[in-house]
Amino acid sequence: MEGDYNFWKDFFDTYQSLSDWMKFAWLIVPPAFTLGLVSLIMRSRIERNGANHGRTGKLVYSVYRDKDDQFQIVTHMQEFDVQPTILLLDPPNREPHAPQNPTRRT
Repeated sequence: MEGDYNFWKDFFDTYQSLSDWMKFAWLIVPPAFTLGLVSLIMRSRIERNGANHGRTGKLVYSVYRDKDDQFQIVTHMQEFDVQPTILLLDPPNREPHAPQNPTRRT
């Protein structure tokens, strides 16, 4: 009798005798648990790595481009008594295949 036992036959026989709600739970709970676990792991990795991508220091400026393709430079530092250096940007090139910075050579 010991050699005739089949785990999978017993497993599926037990599954077949369950109520419909329990069958539904058996089908839904393992994938939901797996997705939840992957979500928690990914969230913790993102928070651990942060948005700095290995850079250290403080964020000083952010550059935004509005709907009219105008650049706005926002400082994240406290105001100084002296005028900060102005950064002049060229307007973007309208050709889709032209390089955006023609002075840069690759």
